Amino acid sequence: MATIIIDDSKPFPIIPEQPDNRHESAQEFFKRQAAGLKLISDEMEQESKEQEEMRKLQEKSLERKKKLLFDNLDLIVRHRDEILATPRYANIDAHYAIKGGGLYVGPLHTSRAFNIAGSIVRVGLRLATLLHIWETDQFRVDCKCGSTALIRSFSGSPLSGSSRATAYCPECKQETHVSNRSFGNYFWYLQKNLSEDIETVARHVIAKWTLAEAEHEKKVTEGKYNDPRPGDDFHGDGTPCNLETMINELKLKEFDEAENSQN
Repeated sequence: MATIIIDDSKPFPIIPEQPDNRHESAQEFFKRQAAGLKLISDEMEQESKEQEEMRKLQEKSLERKKKLLFDNLDLIVRHRDEILATPRYANIDAHYAIKGGGLYVGPLHTSRAFNIAGSIVRVGLRLATLLHIWETDQFRVDCKCGSTALIRSFSGSPLSGSSRATAYCPECKQETHVSNRSFGNYFWYLQKNLSEDIETVARHVIAKWTLAEAEHEKKVTEGKYNDPRPGDDFHGDGTPCNLETMINELKLKEFDEAENSQN
């Protein structure tokens, strides 16, 4: 009798979503053909091709960022408190730095995109959130070098609860493999943190809009608007900081501090 073995260390591949099929009669088909119309136009195919090219470029960029982050993880850990206290650093998107998934639940999504009134708003796991996650025992491992390695990938099963994970040490730059930790404590904890980041963004937008409305009413009262709109006073947080800029600024800071200590 054959034995079926299921490897729950890796998630099932996601079955691609099929586009909605348009059912048409033979008469409708011939009419459409005679009119020279396609169900999927050449322009639609071109758009899909360009979107796929951009997706591949984005994946390449995220892999580069991931390598940059872990190559400089010791620097980031040293400046943890400064990063958490500096919004332009804390809010850097770091969703690519940790990945996971499991049997039946598929891959972990650490970034979500929302279509809001035709505008795409993407919210990813923030660097501050990632640093807080790495403070928990579930995502920390003792490294052979005596330092602490941080979990950066995992897989497993929500049914058996078993898991396998890979941790990276910021000191010796080596990987450590971990098993027999709760899969749920990995997966659902990360999902919870992403949900909290989404909530933070949503509440922040609401607060910004409330301020914009108040500023709008103030200017209307002062007679400074002929055709006022609250949207004119709706602003963001300024230019966002990226991982590359933060790492360079932290390196320059350490260099300046070393130079000053020698003088």
